Amino acid sequence: MRCLAVVTALVLWSNCAAAQDAAAPEVRYNTFGVPEQVVREIAPAEAERPAAAPALDCNDAGLLAQVRGKIDSLQPQAAGENVVERRRRLLSLKHIGKFRPLSVADFVPRDNYRVANRMIYVKINEGLKDSDLRLCVSDNPVLDRKVYLLMYRLKDEIRVEIINYTAADTVEPFIIYKK
Repeated sequence: MRCLAVVTALVLWSNCAAAQDAAAPEVRYNTFGVPEQVVREIAPAEAERPAAAPALDCNDAGLLAQVRGKIDSLQPQAAGENVVERRRRLLSLKHIGKFRPLSVADFVPRDNYRVANRMIYVKINEGLKDSDLRLCVSDNPVLDRKVYLLMYRLKDEIRVEIINYTAADTVEPFIIYKK
């Protein structure tokens, strides 16, 4: 009786295993154990897809006024920087007047690592692409230090980050652009 129970269990178990093998699609793996084809692709729903890059001019009067106001509000609370950084920051404030557009796709991280880090952070965490970002750089003839504006849409708002103005260990200031 005991042998009959064991044989019956083995027969039922082998039939279940054979049925599972027949239903599974064949997936080929390479030498390192990675599937050679895409098993499933995950794409965001069309409703979740944010709008394209903001169509703002880098020298828009309203934008520059709001950026200047944010920078002026940062003056008394800029802490954690040495004298040289403070002087550079104040001199760059004095000479911020014009911005020129810069291609996001052609931007090289070695040009400015802080800008590259922010762009990567925004693309990963907000699910944006290069085409959703707009980058502007200050035309500062006096200094090598350039101030960057990174613009993108986030929940029907245009967010503008002011990069490379404050000390490196602080959070990048930003504004929500209002027309």
